[in-house]
Amino acid sequence: MARARNIKPSFFMNEDIVELSVEARLLFIGLWTLADREGRLENRPKKIKMSLFPADEINVSEQLSNISKYGFIELYNIDDTDVIQIANFIKHQNPHGLEKDSELPDVNGLYTVYDRNPKNKTVIGKPKLVKKSELTDFYNKTGAFNPIITTNNGFIDTNTEIKNSDANNNEQGNNCSETVFISDQNALNPESFNLNPDSLNPELGAQTQTVVENSWSPNPEILLSVIRQSMGVQAEQVIAMPDYDFHLGNFNAHWENKIDLTENQKTRKFAQWLILEFKKPQRNTTPNNKQNNLNVNAAHGQVKQYATCADDVDTGDSL
Repeated sequence: MARARNIKPSFFMNEDIVELSVEARLLFIGLWTLADREGRLENRPKKIKMSLFPADEINVSEQLSNISKYGFIELYNIDDTDVIQIANFIKHQNPHGLEKDSELPDVNGLYTVYDRNPKNKTVIGKPKLVKKSELTDFYNKTGAFNPIITTNNGFIDTNTEIKNSDANNNEQGNNCSETVFISDQNALNPESFNLNPDSLNPELGAQTQTVVENSWSPNPEILLSVIRQSMGVQAEQVIAMPDYDFHLGNFNAHWENKIDLTENQKTRKFAQWLILEFKKPQRNTTPNNKQNNLNVNAAHGQVKQYATCADDVDTGDSL
């Protein structure tokens, strides 16, 4: 399927390009529209001619050879398939985010694949190089590409529960000492770089904490699946915690300056974070509405009312 591509004015002034015939130059431009997002297409001269020059007598095979002599394309055979690789294609082109992955391998036999946004299927993250035997696992998210299973890269085995062990607690405690949570970011003393004591109350700001705009947010379905491995039917309760956004904000603040994490790694770490918070003893967050009453009579109830004296009393000489 032909695709729209970019062409720059400098193309026509390239010293090597001008050494090619006009037919070869036009063929080279046409190859861009036939190539996939990695700049690869099958080397099938007859099919290329029918796509680009249906009414012209042009020896496509000969012109491809001429173009390759100047290093603008690379011709190779891999897995019994003849392939054309356009040099520096990604550098000069901007494939659409929905354009599908290349179905042709590079010169080393590796396939270029991308993770996709589950909502709109657009490309996210950097490309990955996988073997042909790994393609099925990658697209089905099974085997080594299962977002829940792995061993060496920090994935969680589906048969292993996430345990609230001392090791996990210590790891989170150590990490927390390195990064200040969102609720404490404004409590730094610029001269001593120490936290003000008043800011260490964990209840302060808990109800007003909101997630920073454009911050990372996990895929709810994947997050629920990861949490369910450890919490079972309680997974829904973990997701439904009233201070979910507060914990997400703290999590993002904690990891924003750390090493780059993949989407799956972030989801797993956030799942562990939520489980640890869920298992903590519930704090009494009910606000104390009792106010100091400055009316000194309030403690003694309603002030007693006395009847007024109707007439003056004659005391005689008794006083």
